[in-house]
Amino acid sequence: MTMTLMEIEQVLRKESVQKAHEELDKFLEKEPNNAEAWYLMGGILRREQNWGEAINALNKAKFLDPSGPAAHAIEYIYEILSYRNTDLMNP
Repeated sequence: MTMTLMEIEQVLRKESVQKAHEELDKFLEKEPNNAEAWYLMGGILRREQNWGEAINALNKAKFLDPSGPAAHAIEYIYEILSYRNTDLMNP
């Protein structure tokens, strides 16, 4: 039996990222056009530091729901990836 998104979010909070990822994969097999699920997948992949796949998942969420929060999450990832600590560059 496939978990609901709410149940998967609880697994993410209380158990493990890996288990939530596995359950979300199952969910997306049955509902591949669910923008909220793709957004959640992007968040899980971000936690796993799988940046490219996180951006892909968030882009899918953005495509399915252009008014959703995915665009901001994508910008956030790009900020993380472009961060430079200039103090460390000039010892």
